[in-house]
Amino acid sequence: MHKNFFAVFLGAVMVMPLAAHAEGSYFKAGVGPSEYKAESTTENETALTAAYGFAVDKNFDVELGYAHLGKFKDADGSMEAQSFYIAGVGNLPLTDAFSAFAKVGVAVNHFTTKTTGLGSDTETKARALMGLGLAYNFTKEIAGTLEYQYFGKVEQVKISALAVGVKYGF
Repeated sequence: MHKNFFAVFLGAVMVMPLAAHAEGSYFKAGVGPSEYKAESTTENETALTAAYGFAVDKNFDVELGYAHLGKFKDADGSMEAQSFYIAGVGNLPLTDAFSAFAKVGVAVNHFTTKTTGLGSDTETKARALMGLGLAYNFTKEIAGTLEYQYFGKVEQVKISALAVGVKYGF
C-alpha cells in the first residue's frame, strides 16, 4: 500500500511544475507553534511550513506542501516530526480582501522517536490532513495567512500546527 501511495504522491509532485505557468499558482511560507498532544501532556515547538499550489478554478486549489513540526523532548526521550502533503483547498471569499479556506488531503508524516536508554526508531505513516485558515490580500499578488493544520496521530500523540505566513501568487 505504501509503495502505491508513494508512487501516486511522486506523480503528483512531477505534475506540479506543469501548472507553474498557469494563472493562479502560488507559493506560501509560514511559521508558528506546532503542538504535540498526548494523554497527559501538551508540548509546543516551532513549525516551519512551505507550500506550492495552483487554482483549478476561483474557489478550488490543489496544494503540495511540507511542514517541519519541530522536536518535542521530555524525560523519556524525544519525538521529531515532518510532513509532506497534497490537499484540495476550498476558498470562500468574505470581502474583496478577506477570504477563508479549508483543506483536506493526505499527509505523509515521518516521525523519529528517541527513547532514553533504548535507542531510536523512525516511522513513516500516511494520515488524513485537515486544515482551516484565513487570508488577507495586501495586493493582487501578496497575501497574509493564518492557518491551522492537523497532521494526525502517531503512538497516541496528536500533531498539529498554527502558522502565520505569506502567500505570493503568480
